[in-house]
Amino acid sequence: MGRVTVVIPVWGSYVGFVSEAIASTTGEAVVQRVVVVDNANDPPLGTFDGCEVVRSDRRLTRGAIRNLGLEHTATEFVVFLDADDLLLAPSLPTLVAALDRFTDAPAAVGGIVETSGTPYRLPRVQARVLARRPRLFAWVNATWSIMPIQGCALLRTASVRDAGGYADADHGEDWALAVALAFRGRVVFTPEPTLVYRFGPDSPAVSRQSRRLLLANSRRIRARLRRDPAVRAGAAAAFLLAAAQVTAVLVGQPAVRASRRIRGALR
Repeated sequence: MGRVTVVIPVWGSYVGFVSEAIASTTGEAVVQRVVVVDNANDPPLGTFDGCEVVRSDRRLTRGAIRNLGLEHTATEFVVFLDADDLLLAPSLPTLVAALDRFTDAPAAVGGIVETSGTPYRLPRVQARVLARRPRLFAWVNATWSIMPIQGCALLRTASVRDAGGYADADHGEDWALAVALAFRGRVVFTPEPTLVYRFGPDSPAVSRQSRRLLLANSRRIRARLRRDPAVRAGAAAAFLLAAAQVTAVLVGQPAVRASRRIRGALR
């Protein structure tokens, strides 16, 4: 029997993609259920063969609508798939095998490709190397997001619940969950492509995040870690994390963007 639930939130422009997203899950024998979560779309979504449709009567944030899907998840593992992306078969059995091998791992993260077949910039090779040192990886990921979890990651359902699920927000909500998961055990990375990332009109990567938004997301991470019993850190660690986050936003991000522009100009 399948051991995975795939949760697909849908609203707005995502409606035009959802049938393809659902179809990308049908070849995966490990998938037991597909839960389509209607985020108060107008008109309401209809039915989809082989899927359970759950509807919210009011528009929720990206984080909250995924948490609603989590409430309807009873399997051992869960994948949160954005409706404009596609799963690559047979990637999920590889991720299931990884979590069966590392029984204390909260998540297994696969590769991402763009529609052209070009590898997406995340996850980076450095993340795979750092993951061998779980505590160091967790703190680096709390400083700057290096652990993508949307669609490309198989998550242990119990770990997601223990971590508190997604943040109730429209930006940085997945980072907050990824940080909490990383403090709960070693994250496993596999090189095989798991996800086709498609840049739809509502994709977060389409809109450039401002410094103000990034700093707000960083504050949310620190607040979450202060409440998290899995994180044993004192005031000194919190201060160092805040300093590292601000440096990453004010110095690191401009440097990365400049590097991308230079590489693009040289191609």
